Amino acid sequence: MKVGFPFPGYEKIAPVDVPDANLMGIFAPKASDGVNEAAVLRDGFERPIDAPRLRDALRDRVQGNGRVLILVDDGTRTTPVARMLPAIFEELKAAEIGDDRVAFLTAPGTHREMTDAELREKLGPFKARCAVHQHRWLDEGTLRDYGRTSDGTRVTANRLLGESAFVLGVGSIVPHRVKGFSGGAKIAFPGVAGREMMEKNQWEASLRMSETVMGVADNPMRLRMEEAARLAGMHYIVNVIVAECDHRIVGCVTGDVVAAHRAGCAISREYNGARLPRRADIVISDAHPADRDVWQSAKGIYSGTMAVRRGGTLIVVAPNPEGVANNHPNLLEIGYRPHDEVIRMVREGEVKDIVGVAILGDIAQILDHADSILVSPGVRREDAERLGFRWAPTTQEALEMGFLRCGREASVAVLRYGGHILPIVEHDDESHPERGAERGIGR
Repeated sequence: MKVGFPFPGYEKIAPVDVPDANLMGIFAPKASDGVNEAAVLRDGFERPIDAPRLRDALRDRVQGNGRVLILVDDGTRTTPVARMLPAIFEELKAAEIGDDRVAFLTAPGTHREMTDAELREKLGPFKARCAVHQHRWLDEGTLRDYGRTSDGTRVTANRLLGESAFVLGVGSIVPHRVKGFSGGAKIAFPGVAGREMMEKNQWEASLRMSETVMGVADNPMRLRMEEAARLAGMHYIVNVIVAECDHRIVGCVTGDVVAAHRAGCAISREYNGARLPRRADIVISDAHPADRDVWQSAKGIYSGTMAVRRGGTLIVVAPNPEGVANNHPNLLEIGYRPHDEVIRMVREGEVKDIVGVAILGDIAQILDHADSILVSPGVRREDAERLGFRWAPTTQEALEMGFLRCGREASVAVLRYGGHILPIVEHDDESHPERGAERGIGR
């Protein structure tokens, strides 16, 4: 069967022909089946979870000339913010809060700043109506200390949170390698956070395999950042769940930062979960829509490793027009190291950028689990190999490399929208320990 990839404008990423006898299946998030998007949004706003309706919550908290801060994700996320904002601004209008008292703050975590074109696409006509600020995680002058979590982690985040009467988080909920699911408090931590929380959560997650975190909402990293969000004064969320095949909103949750998020996680799992009968010998995972650079397309790697058997071959396909990770040059400076070596380097203080090296820890565990091949016109062969991957110019050639390694009878599973899919293996005999928890490792 010929299988194409959802990367318009990247003709170099040609379809792959998988022999029918080898194909276990093509697995993808659930389709929207014509869900009425307007009705979904209306229902979400009319039925807030563990909180008043947004307009009433605004009336309760925003007094006098108090200001509202809306956190929005950046261009690496496909959240249809521009389609959500009309409903949000109707709530603001009902609470008698004008545009002059509303500001946007982008929540990029450690990613680069958004371009003006990306901001226009993200915010639509609302970009011109309100002030827009961009978070810079390394700019200490824009940060404020909000205390410490119960485990002693220092909580720093953008000072605008503390200067606002109401902080609203706007995002979408998909499976996530570090936080279980995106959405909820993640828009603040790491979205507009300082270094400490980012390092703590990213590093702790790198000590676990994907399946111990992805799709698990109540994990230690998620609970820590929710505590931090409360400390920083984040009051409310509006989160959606999107069917990737047609980018239609199929779920909307509003209300309490934690309770509303958990309700959204259940919907996300329903739509993004894909059941495989067993792990495949070879897995082809396209990283769409997380495909700007390797830092983003690693999401296709994380989901792929949940579907490939130990010792099998994982093929990750992504355009990566911005290369490996301009925001974290230590990925290429350090390159592949065995997982134990990455842990030693961090433990002995040899690494300054812990967030970046945590991704190397993730990759090291994956390479220990399966042979991994990268197909990406935006990444040079030498860079892919420095990170520990084999490299192939086409997916067809990568598949042939997989067959040569795993045998001509090897089973092949294809994961569509690998950046958001949650593989659920029905008969899985492989278990993965939480390595950091086992060894008592922390930072």
